Amino acid sequence: MPEAGDYLLTHVGFSKKEEPTLLLRRGDELIAVQPLGHTMTLSFDKSQRYCTGWYDMRAGQSHPCPDSMMIGEKYEQCPPCQQRTGFNPAFYHANSVSAQQEERNLEPHFLYLAHFADGLVKVGISHAARGRARLLEQGARSALILETFPTAHIARQYEAQIAALPNIAETLLLRKKIGALSNTYTTKQAAKELMDTQQRVEAALSKTFSQNDLYHLDDTFFPTIRPDFDDAYETSHLNMVSGRAVGMLGCLLFCIQQDTPVFLPLKKYTGYTVTIANTEVPIELPARQISLF
Repeated sequence: MPEAGDYLLTHVGFSKKEEPTLLLRRGDELIAVQPLGHTMTLSFDKSQRYCTGWYDMRAGQSHPCPDSMMIGEKYEQCPPCQQRTGFNPAFYHANSVSAQQEERNLEPHFLYLAHFADGLVKVGISHAARGRARLLEQGARSALILETFPTAHIARQYEAQIAALPNIAETLLLRKKIGALSNTYTTKQAAKELMDTQQRVEAALSKTFSQNDLYHLDDTFFPTIRPDFDDAYETSHLNMVSGRAVGMLGCLLFCIQQDTPVFLPLKKYTGYTVTIANTEVPIELPARQISLF
């Protein structure tokens, strides 16, 4: 962990080694931090949001906002940094795309089914060179890679067709993912539901997919211990989290506080100032957490 003090949280994700990683800004420096195994307190000031900077897709490198621009709470980037990045995840709805986005779109993309809980399956596409990063960022408990296509345009055509089928989501709100954590989850049931969904998709599209790579991701999210989600306590109302970091499920950073798992959805705090202390601060916890709500 970095030294104690104030930083700007600019990104929450996973490294190329699939390690949970926070990207912090202090001055003109960007600091990548792997929090797992560390005892710490993260306290956020939500009075003002700042631009999280821009990303060079060609070089694969993050940069701080040169103007340290203040922005509205609904945004992560100022307009100049949005233009510098030139990335629109919903490129298929845009009237035009940047040159760097079109270069990316012409590279291989894979089509996947992500599983979050019984009855909660979504379809998506991802840049193949990113590996499983997109699945990890979304917090998919299990996933099935259906096929890798030469371009994003081809992959998107299948994504749109699959999303039009019943009971397959194209987007899932974070709150719904959090609520699903209290459900019983087994890899056996997840694998069955993913493969049943694949068969239903193939029948509807008259298409047989060629890849069929199945992943269960809990051990990546929680490499040492998986906390009991039924007893987990969300600390968003405090805008802070404290304890020994044991894992990150998507953007949910889990810590152990007084033998109780607590978590904070860090994606909600990108662009805000975070005060880091390398000690645990006691949090008043309920006697027992009935649900994740």
